[in-house]
Amino acid sequence: MKSYIALLRGINISGKNKIIMSELKASFVELGYSEVSTYLNSGNVVFLSDVDDSKVISNTIRLNDKKTV
Repeated sequence: MKSYIALLRGINISGKNKIIMSELKASFVELGYSEVSTYLNSGNVVFLSDVDDSKVISNTIRLNDKKTV
């Protein structure tokens, strides 16, 4: 498994785009990632994945984000 970090822009800034970190973490677990952890309320997420292609991971996260908004 490889380690990855997702740096999500514009999360929890000045009360806008508010996301609860436990819910963000749960959404990454639902996508099949493991050892998921978030950093403060920044929208930064560290996780492990068996997928070797970071573009596939990025697209998966984007598609999931569009479903939750």
